[in-house]
Amino acid sequence: MIQTSEEPQGVDLFLPAAYDLVWTGAVLAVLVALGAAVVLAVRAATRTPSLHGLAGDDPVRRAARRHATTVSVAAATAAVLAGAVVAQAVTTAVGGLAEGVLVGLSPAVVGLTFLGAHAVGERTWPRQRTAVRAATLRPRTVDDVAPRGLRRLTWSLGALVVLLAGVGALTAGDDGRSVTRVLGDTTSTASPYPGEFYGVWLALAAVLLVAGAEGVLRLVARRPAVAQVDETWDVALRRASAHRVLRGAQLALGLTAAGTVGVGANAAARAGYPGAVVLVVAAVGLALAAVAVVVQPAPEPDDRADERADGRTGVPTAGAGRAAR
Repeated sequence: MIQTSEEPQGVDLFLPAAYDLVWTGAVLAVLVALGAAVVLAVRAATRTPSLHGLAGDDPVRRAARRHATTVSVAAATAAVLAGAVVAQAVTTAVGGLAEGVLVGLSPAVVGLTFLGAHAVGERTWPRQRTAVRAATLRPRTVDDVAPRGLRRLTWSLGALVVLLAGVGALTAGDDGRSVTRVLGDTTSTASPYPGEFYGVWLALAAVLLVAGAEGVLRLVARRPAVAQVDETWDVALRRASAHRVLRGAQLALGLTAAGTVGVGANAAARAGYPGAVVLVVAAVGLALAAVAVVVQPAPEPDDRADERADGRTGVPTAGAGRAAR
């Protein structure tokens, strides 16, 4: 005799309704944001002040930093608004299977909005208006301005989401959104499960996030140079912008991967697979790791310039050699 059950005996994890899930996520996001704000405030308060106060004394540097900060704040604000719109759509406008797809794509939607706002900010970067304009003899590339470790982490998280989508597609049932376990004469099925039905959208979102981040990084590398400043300071300011761009993409990818693992593990546990609860813990750890990367502050351009002024660094800057044009 074959028995089919949506609520099998054994491990039974409670999967909240979409409405409760969204609001739980919103509360957690607020708590994470408050925690991040506290961490950043403490780091700012304990940061050793710049010896030369370059940005404070130089109006050109001050204006450049103000524009970079405005772009970052505008991108974060746009992301928050996008998250609110998605939450409202999930709770009021979208239902059925589309609701699950939208919930899964919500981190990517917020992340792409963040990247789009950054792209607009980079395209509106003020150009030099001095009589003599400075430019590097060799065009800058993304490798010159993007932190190598953070960039590789972004690629790795994108690949992880695609890999998880592939694993889900291979292990899901025929409908592409449930998982089944057959044990003797008992068949247990549970959903939702990140199979092909959801995985295709998640993988596409991951590819778009990585491609979008790379596109914005290219805009950062090619934006007009800050007039009448040392090239080291200009490159350091670009690296700070690239750092912020990568943090946003990594948070979206990390939460997408964590959600995929968590939902898949939840369904597998409900279907009776032993050890699936361990994957829930892994999903929580992955989400916390993504948040931990985000709260790391961007590098300080003045510190890099101060080191060069004090003769404490001998590393050549990217694109050395400037020419007047």
